[in-house]
Amino acid sequence: MPKNPSDLEKNNPHDKKEKSSSSIRNNNATARANRPTGSSGRSSPSTNASSKTYLLFLATCIFVSMTGNILHHRIADPHNIHKHAMMSFEQRHLGLAHKEAHDEKKRKKAELEKELIAALKKVEAEKAAGGGGTDGSSIAEERLLEEEERMRENLAGLNCEDHGGPLDMLEAGEMVYWRDVPSDAEFVSPIKKNDGKKRYLTFEPDGGGFNNARMSLETVVVMAHAMGRTLVMPPSQGIYLLRKDRDKQRVHFSFKDDFYHMEQISYEHAGLDIISTEEFLKAEAMTGRLRNKTSGEVIFPPNNRTDWDGMDPKPLKEYLRDVTLTPLTWQPDSCIAAFPSDDGPEHTRELTDMLEEIKKDFPGYRKYKDRPTDVNAEPLERLKEAVAGRVKDLCIYDEEMQAADVVHFMCYHKMRVRLLTHFYAFLFFEDWKHDLWSKRFVRDHLRYSDEIQCAAARVVAAVRSRARSRGNSTSGEFDSFHIRRGDFQYKNTRLEADEIYKNSRDEIPDGTTVFVATDHQGKPWFKPLADHYDLVFLHDFKQELEGVNTNFYGMIDQLVASRGRTFFGCHHSTFSGFIFRMRGYHSQKKELKGWEKGEMHHSFYYTGKNEKHVYEHYIPVHSPIYSREFPTSWRDIDQGIDELWIDPVLLEHR
Repeated sequence: MPKNPSDLEKNNPHDKKEKSSSSIRNNNATARANRPTGSSGRSSPSTNASSKTYLLFLATCIFVSMTGNILHHRIADPHNIHKHAMMSFEQRHLGLAHKEAHDEKKRKKAELEKELIAALKKVEAEKAAGGGGTDGSSIAEERLLEEEERMRENLAGLNCEDHGGPLDMLEAGEMVYWRDVPSDAEFVSPIKKNDGKKRYLTFEPDGGGFNNARMSLETVVVMAHAMGRTLVMPPSQGIYLLRKDRDKQRVHFSFKDDFYHMEQISYEHAGLDIISTEEFLKAEAMTGRLRNKTSGEVIFPPNNRTDWDGMDPKPLKEYLRDVTLTPLTWQPDSCIAAFPSDDGPEHTRELTDMLEEIKKDFPGYRKYKDRPTDVNAEPLERLKEAVAGRVKDLCIYDEEMQAADVVHFMCYHKMRVRLLTHFYAFLFFEDWKHDLWSKRFVRDHLRYSDEIQCAAARVVAAVRSRARSRGNSTSGEFDSFHIRRGDFQYKNTRLEADEIYKNSRDEIPDGTTVFVATDHQGKPWFKPLADHYDLVFLHDFKQELEGVNTNFYGMIDQLVASRGRTFFGCHHSTFSGFIFRMRGYHSQKKELKGWEKGEMHHSFYYTGKNEKHVYEHYIPVHSPIYSREFPTSWRDIDQGIDELWIDPVLLEHR
């Protein structure tokens, strides 16, 4: 294997921290869990003779919890004291931008707390007006629960006022699968070095389609946090298949600014700093701190350029490969990147010893079908499932990598140096709480930007309105497909429309409004489906998409399709895969049938009997990893939040 990756042919044809915290806790979780669930996914209130007592107990618990939370987080919490000290420093040195954002969040938070107090008073009034009967108490209880749920989602939710709507809170709120977990923002990796020296992680985006790049991005963001390194985002550049209408709109995009809220993520999280390539080059390259790793000679960027936005990234890639540690052996199809629960080589040896023990009786992945390992099981048991049937080696973040100023992850297809994997399949954390933190982090923060989410919410509302107006569903329910054809290399997925109908007709009744996300432009091809369903496509909603960059349409397609009652996706498609994962997040939030095991019972592949029902079962991660998503990414990931240890020493050096 070549030692110097910059000598390789690199052409590719497909070429802070303010916390969004909520003082409203989900203290009615037990009440919801103990109530029967209706078809809408919302629990039904109790109507027995003790409901008034139960209601008073519920209201008191919420009010006491809210009051205690305010006292703890605003007066006694040392993390909060530190946060305000940081805010004061940032206001003096970073200007008013962060202060204004903080004040706006604080104002909205205060308004929501007032609304909750008002809701509690309304419940008491309705209970008194009920004259001792159970109906009044039941209605009041349900309204209280709805009000508390609405406000909790608002705090962690989606505000579309500045993004063209929808203004209706329910229409925007239905897109929300993420949560606000304030303590998660304080968590710092246990192996982050506390020596005051900045270390960096740089990377090259995957050269395939957007969802391949999304997968590699998720992986490097979680790795940067796990390694305690500042993440350097690549400059804006063209992305494969996202170059539509280049003469009318932007076609160069940055993962830092355009698709996600990276700046806010960096600002909110104690353990993760994110900067641009330009900031990195000015701070490290132009000050003579980057040296050729073979000769030791100081090397400056090509033409001393620091701003590479919109430029050909090839010279920059070659430069970074020359001056950084580039781990060529970190290949997801041959190893798992394992991170110990504490710093020091002895803790790394614990992980390698575990793997040697597992190799004595190496398990196959089918052993875990419908029998998931507990998320809080011992490390040995979790590692057994993680490697089952696929890899027998660990990628170790060893002393050489830890000492390197910059670690750089290449994307070079011919050498299979490519992070085409799911973060949860490639990264293993000895501490189960760290593992679940990483999965919550991706769910709650690596979500599409509000602009994209709100555009999708407008389309979803329009599709539901159409379903109601045509009498297909009084509640506006619709079903959805993702049909991939285009340049897709998997020929077994290229079914004709009549075959797709045969595979879906048992799950989707004739006459149903069906949203189709697709890369196929010819409507006549869909006629066998249109003969049975009321088909709609994204381009049918031009009014809802006015002013939106058409290169965002793929992401909007995913979000709209994820809200279908029943969904059929394309096997091997990473585009479909992310739709399935978002549906998994929603299923956990709503506690839908099979949620305890991560199962989904209205999510299918249309390609054939072998794949159709795979999401109705818990299946562990197995090869080929990229071809689908796995329940471990969404199953039971909200455990251990209160047990997550926050190192006060590391927090002080944030």
